[in-house]
Amino acid sequence: MCSTRTSKEPGSRTFFLWAGLWVACFLGWGCAGDGPAPRLSGDDQTLRLAIPSDINSLDPAEAYDVVSWPLVRTMFHGLVDYDDHLDLIPWQSESWSISEDGRVLTFTLRPGIRFSNGRFVTAEDYVYTLTRILDPATRSPGQWLFRNIEGAGVFQDGKADRVKGLSAPDARTFRIELIQPDLTFLHVLAMPFAYPVPKEEVAKHPQDFFAHPVGTGPFVLEKWQRGTYLRFEPNPSFTGADTKLRSIDVRVGGDETLHMMMFERGEIDIASITATGIPAPDFVRVMKDPVLSRQVESQPLNATYYLSLNTEMPPFDDVRVRRALNHAIDRERIVRLISDRGIVAKGVLPPGMPGFKTDRTGYAYDPPKARALLAEAGFPTGFETELQMVAQNDTESKIAQVVQQDLEKIGIKTGLKPVTGATRIETLGRRRTVPFGTFAWYQDYPDPSNFLDVLFNGERITEVNSNNVAFYDNPQVNALLRQAAHSTDMTARLELYRQAEDLIVDDAPWVFLYHPKMYILRQPWLKGLKLNPVWPFRFERMWIE
Repeated sequence: MCSTRTSKEPGSRTFFLWAGLWVACFLGWGCAGDGPAPRLSGDDQTLRLAIPSDINSLDPAEAYDVVSWPLVRTMFHGLVDYDDHLDLIPWQSESWSISEDGRVLTFTLRPGIRFSNGRFVTAEDYVYTLTRILDPATRSPGQWLFRNIEGAGVFQDGKADRVKGLSAPDARTFRIELIQPDLTFLHVLAMPFAYPVPKEEVAKHPQDFFAHPVGTGPFVLEKWQRGTYLRFEPNPSFTGADTKLRSIDVRVGGDETLHMMMFERGEIDIASITATGIPAPDFVRVMKDPVLSRQVESQPLNATYYLSLNTEMPPFDDVRVRRALNHAIDRERIVRLISDRGIVAKGVLPPGMPGFKTDRTGYAYDPPKARALLAEAGFPTGFETELQMVAQNDTESKIAQVVQQDLEKIGIKTGLKPVTGATRIETLGRRRTVPFGTFAWYQDYPDPSNFLDVLFNGERITEVNSNNVAFYDNPQVNALLRQAAHSTDMTARLELYRQAEDLIVDDAPWVFLYHPKMYILRQPWLKGLKLNPVWPFRFERMWIE
């Protein structure tokens, strides 16, 4: 999952920081003292959160970011989930089976599950849900994940009124037939996209179901005042494990500095629920504070920060230039710059991903070797280029400056081009547009295909909206990825992915930077927060003590 970031107006940071501090003190949000303040208000079992800007959707077919997904999961559950060891387990299915050829998945639903409108869930609801994802009119960002279902293509092309591979032989049996065997498809079904929605409720709100969600999870949306707050309350029809929380309140607005002050005043229970966790300006102070440091939870993320090198555009169409850049960047310095909140990347896959190769050496910081490679490629004095990065993002700005300085040492003059997060996603994904840019990828599910196949398969390159933003196309890699995708032997397919990653690292379509670590600051009274690489925030498991 690519990351989007919030930009701020240039030159406004200092003014608004001081203005925010004054307003916060005036309103009683206060200026922080030593350690967290007592819990000030709200029901004893109300989880209080804050987010910088409103979410776009609570429809599981539409939501696709690290802030909205945990909220969606409070209201919607699905067939399968992960345990604390990232093993797939039955959730609202009682069991499942896979045919010998790996193409047919059959699920038996648990009896007695109801939507929050009181109606029992049937297998037909899953047929409808997956069909809805594939319907072009839904415009689901997850529809590409389900194209391997038999008949998905002809349905999307308007040549069939149903998806042939989806069926419900009876009320408790849901069957999926795939075009090709795919061991990762169970992971796809664990994503919120596949959580069931009731057809009749979507029909009532065809344009704004995202604001009237009806699911099978432990909570329902009680109120959503756009741009101000959201409130979730218990689902009276929920039949799963009891949750101790009686409500979840989410305040909308304010930057990370204000949220940190609110936390230290005892007004919210988690300082930040974004992927970055503890705000960078506060990180060192928090970790040195004898009180606050005891309330920190950390977890390496299955994610990779990188510099994308467009392999279709000169000079990055030359592998020697790409390798030179990998040897020119001091990754250790970058990790120190972000207060050691990362692990140096030696390849594509993060350490928590199956198939991670522990003995991979990667590219050593070696400027003389980088200069020699540039000379060999015909650039003995270097060249000029431009690095696209997100505007007014402190971490990216610091990283971009290090990259600029390191490349200057080998003769590459690098201009910095700040853009918005949305612009970066759009332009990097458009063919022959951006030669060099900062980017990151967060897993959708814990399988190497979600990195290697999605980001490096040349057969997946598109003219626009390409996830393969390096536009990397190696026939050997493509063949290995194709073979791995259709393998039903987990050990064999992991070895195929390792071979593919070996070739990718050697071809250097990225400058591999680091794998981030999340640090979460929680109040001492908040219990049940157990970070997980797939689901860092499982709000329904938390309680106040």
